[in-house]
Parts: sequence; C-alpha cells; structure tokens
Amino acid sequence: MIPPGRRVREWALVGMILLAGCASLPPPREAGQPVSYALRDEIVTHVQSREGQIRSLRGIAAVEVTWDQKIFRFREAVALRSDGRFRLETLGALGLPTLIIASDGSQVVAHNPRDPAGKSPDGCEYLNRLLGLEMPPAAFVRLLAGLSPRPVVPSPFVSYLPERRVYLLEGEEGDLVQRLYVDSSGALLGGEVWEGRDGLRFAFSAVREVQGVPFPMRITLTHARRPVKTLVTYQAIELNPVLADRLFSFPRSVPTSDRGC
Repeated sequence: MIPPGRRVREWALVGMILLAGCASLPPPREAGQPVSYALRDEIVTHVQSREGQIRSLRGIAAVEVTWDQKIFRFREAVALRSDGRFRLETLGALGLPTLIIASDGSQVVAHNPRDPAGKSPDGCEYLNRLLGLEMPPAAFVRLLAGLSPRPVVPSPFVSYLPERRVYLLEGEEGDLVQRLYVDSSGALLGGEVWEGRDGLRFAFSAVREVQGVPFPMRITLTHARRPVKTLVTYQAIELNPVLADRLFSFPRSVPTSDRGC
C-alpha cells in the first residue's frame, strides 16, 4: 500500500508535468461553424492570390512603439522585397537617417550613420524588441506588406465565426501555429502567430487602392503577453518599384555575423 504522503507527492509531480506540457501550447482557437471543402479552397485561393501582387514596396511611415507604457514616435523610410530583404531608415528632424536597419534576408544589421565607429545596436535584437517576438526577416517583411507572417499552408483548418462575421484559417508549421481572420470578401483582416504560448497579434486596417491593389495603410502589431505594441501608418507608398541591391547591403564599417535572426 502506497503511503498517503507519497501518493500526494506523486500526484503533485504528475500535475507539474502536465502543467509544463500545457505551457508550451498556444491558447485554443475560437469555436466556430464548419465550412465546406469548396468554400475553404475558395477562401485560401483568394488569400494566396494577393501574395503575388506585392513583390516590393517603398514608402514613408509614421511609427509608434509602446514599450512598458512608454511611447516612442518616429518617421521611417521603408524599402522591402518579397524575398525577405528590407531596409528601414529612421528619419531625423532634417529628414536624414539617424538609424538604418537592413537585412539581406538572413542577417539583420543596425547602422548609425552618425557613429561609424560601430556603436550600433544588434540588428536582430532591435527587430525582436520592436515586435516583442523573435521573427525571421522574411516574416517581418510580409507583415509590413500587409500579409500573414507565413504563407497559408495547404488545406488549413477553416471555420466561420458568426459573432465576428469572419472566417478563421489555422495552420501549423513545426512548433508554430498561425491563425488568420478573413472577411466575407476574402480580405485578410489580421491574425495571430503563436510559438508555444508566446504570440504576436497583427491587424490590417485603413485599406485603400494603391496602384490597383487593396493595401492596408495601417498595420498594428501587438505582443500577446508582453506590453509591446507597434503601430505602422503609411503616409506614402509605392508598390512593386525596382529597388537597387545596394539598398540591402551592409556598410563595410558595420560588423556582420553568420548568425541569422
């Protein structure tokens, strides 16, 4: 017969193991109504078709970042390509860049033009602080282009949420779970991406026609469990311009590493 005290300790150990296992899971999805396979494929096709409409982007954006209830505002010159390369220039009062964040699609490098000696922040760390979540450059580029961080997986789970009047698309890729919210017209309203219980929510709004393509002029990124929020409001934008490769190269004075984000 197992002594009572030992039984209590064993049950406590089991409970701790179960809690540890549950801690790595994202929150459950919202309950919704099932949809037909035909409707699911139609929604997925519509979402995927928009991805091919944006190959590159150039624009000026007002950025507001909230960290622990502290708000920082600045203007950003944005250039990006769909292959994951991007360049962000934080503009000073005279319109000159005070900080440049650039990526070749793998590495992210920060460069302070006023201090060529090398006192610049780590590029990946800066990007992760901006989002509140570690994310590869390609996923960051997709968000700035009004797309989901990851492409839609084949045959995702799809349901209809009647209270919100949206369709929910959920797909898994390794340890990552992505949930997208699409309206009845097939427009992507936003979503969330989870790695365990660490998540990032994104919302697209203020949609307008840019060169014949519906584009969200306001992008909101909110960390699910930390007080980090980033609001990007495009003031001017050009879709699919030709962008020189040198925009995404790194100055020789800036140290780089083989470590990607």
